[in-house]
Amino acid sequence: MSTTPLDLLRETRLAQGQADPAQQASNRRALVLKGGLLGVALVAISAVITALLVLRQQQQQRELERLTVIEAEVQAAEARLTAARGRVNGLRRANKALVQGLVSARSGSALLRDLQRRVPQGVQLTTIDVAPGGQSLRLLGTATDPQGFARINALQIELGRSPLLDPTGVRLIKAARAEGVGFELTAPFRPPLPPPAELQLLRELGATGMALRLQQLQAEGLLP
Repeated sequence: MSTTPLDLLRETRLAQGQADPAQQASNRRALVLKGGLLGVALVAISAVITALLVLRQQQQQRELERLTVIEAEVQAAEARLTAARGRVNGLRRANKALVQGLVSARSGSALLRDLQRRVPQGVQLTTIDVAPGGQSLRLLGTATDPQGFARINALQIELGRSPLLDPTGVRLIKAARAEGVGFELTAPFRPPLPPPAELQLLRELGATGMALRLQQLQAEGLLP
């Protein structure tokens, strides 16, 4: 037996161009289904986009954290490098000061050898002092008579010829006759020579120890 409902007005509706209620209902169900599927698709697409955005944000966060760690490591490395440069510069300054002090220091053996060459006969040195700071020389001694003062004058002239002493600054501080002529002389040192000239002078004066030290400094590049 057919269960299709009897539609007595079907012919009239068709004649008037009206749609079939069953067809309308079917169309409405199709539209609802289509709308539901579209909504589900939109929700799914939105969920996928959201998930991708969250994933991208997480990746960016991890990348940011990695870059932060790298930046901290770079800053730490730069700090270590700056500290190392400071230590190197400090060592250079210390070495330079040490070398300058060594170069400017007067060699005792060179000075004594030079004085031995210049003290005239009849003159005896009793005291040889270098002033604090190493800027000048002080000599005490006696000159035998006769011509004690002439011998002291000869000593002054010879000191003026010394490559270690400034001839313009040789001074007779005092001289007094008592068992000969006692005297006191002072003379400023010349400014330090350039290392090559200083090395040659030390060799000429027989100050081999100081000459060897300067030669070693030159070999290590600490002197020109």
